[in-house]
Amino acid sequence: MNSLNDIRVINSFIKRKKKRFAGTVVIVAVLCFSLLTGSIILASLKNGIRCLGERMGADLMIVPLGYEGSTEGILIKGEPGYFYLERDTYEELENLGIEGIDRMSAQFYLTSSNQGCCDIPVQFIGIDESTDFTVNPWIREMHGSSTGLLGENKIIVGSDIDVPEDGRIRFFDIYFEVSAELEETGTGLDQAVFANMDTIRILFDAAKNKGFTFPEGINPDRGISSIMVRVKDGYSAEQVKHDIRSRIDGLQIIETRNMTNSIESELGGFKVLLYILLSMLFLLTLIILKVTFSLSVNERKDRYDLMRMVGATEKQIRNLILKETLIISVTGSVIGLIIAALILFPFKTFISSSVNIPFLIPKTGTLLILFTITAFAGIISGPLSGGLAARRNG
Repeated sequence: MNSLNDIRVINSFIKRKKKRFAGTVVIVAVLCFSLLTGSIILASLKNGIRCLGERMGADLMIVPLGYEGSTEGILIKGEPGYFYLERDTYEELENLGIEGIDRMSAQFYLTSSNQGCCDIPVQFIGIDESTDFTVNPWIREMHGSSTGLLGENKIIVGSDIDVPEDGRIRFFDIYFEVSAELEETGTGLDQAVFANMDTIRILFDAAKNKGFTFPEGINPDRGISSIMVRVKDGYSAEQVKHDIRSRIDGLQIIETRNMTNSIESELGGFKVLLYILLSMLFLLTLIILKVTFSLSVNERKDRYDLMRMVGATEKQIRNLILKETLIISVTGSVIGLIIAALILFPFKTFISSSVNIPFLIPKTGTLLILFTITAFAGIISGPLSGGLAARRNG
C-alpha cells in the first residue's frame, strides 16, 4: 500500500462515518481552543502585572485617606476618578527632608463625561514636567524625547483612546492636539490622557464652566491628587512610609509593590485551577478519542482482514490507522486554533475590562510559541489515543 492508496482508503472510511469524524474533530478542536485561550489569558495577565510594575515608576503613592481603592481603580481598571489634597501637603513633605526620599512629583486628576461636552469619558492625569519621573521616561522610551510633546492644549493619550484622523480630540467643547500615543500596557493607563499643568488648568476651568463641581478652594494651583515618591537605594519603601506617616496625618500611603503583589496573589489560585482543568481536559480528550478509535477499528475488523488477504501487512494496517487519527487531530487542531484567535484578539479589550486585572496580550514571539505548543498537543492527541487501538487490532 502506498500513501496515495492510504488517503483513498481513509477518505472512504470518513465518508462512511461522517458524524463520527466530525465528532472527533470537534473534540480535538475544543481541546486546542481551551489550551490556547487558557495559556494566552495566563500569559496576558502575567504580562499586564509586569507592565504595571514597570510603568508605575514610583515606590510609593500618597493620596487622601480612604482613596486607595479609587487609586487602584484608575491605574488597574481604568475607572475614571478624582480626589484632592491641599498642595501644602506636598510642600510640607518636601520641607521635612526625609532621608529615604529620592524624588517626589505631584499629579492632578480630572475626569470627563461624554454627555454633551466631550467626545469620550476619560481619566486626565496632570503631571508636573519639572519634577516628573514616572510618565516622562515612558514617553521618552517610545518617542526618543518628551520635549514639546506636552505643551499648552497638547495631550498624550493611552493606547485604548481612539484618535481622529485630524489628531484632535474635544473635551468640554475645547479641542486638544494629540501629540503622541503611548504603548499598550494592559492597565487603566491605556484609557488615560496625560497633560502638563498648564493644559490641566484649561481643562479644569472648562469643566467648571460646564457645571462640574469640585471641593471648595481646590484648583490645579492649590490642590493635587497624588504624590509619587521614589525611594533612595539602601532604604525600604516600608521604612519611608513609616517615616512619612509618623510626621503627617491624614494620608493614604500606597506601596506600589504591594499593589502588584496583591494582584499576583489573587491570580495564584486562578492559575492553579486553570492548570488543573486544562490537564483534566487533555486526559479526558485522550480517553474519549481512545474509546472512539477502538470502536472504529473493531467495526472495520472485516475490512482489515480483507486487506490482509490481498497482501497488506500488520504494519501497514497500523500505519493506516495512525494516519487517520493524525488527519483528525490536525483538522481539529487547526479549527480550534482559528476559533481561539478569532475570539481572543478582536475582543481583547472586552476581556481586559471583564477580568479587572492588568491584561496585556504577549508579543508576537511569545504568541508563536504558545500556538506551536498548543498545536503540538492537539496533533499528538490523535496518534496517542489511536496508538493502542492500532497495536491491538492492526
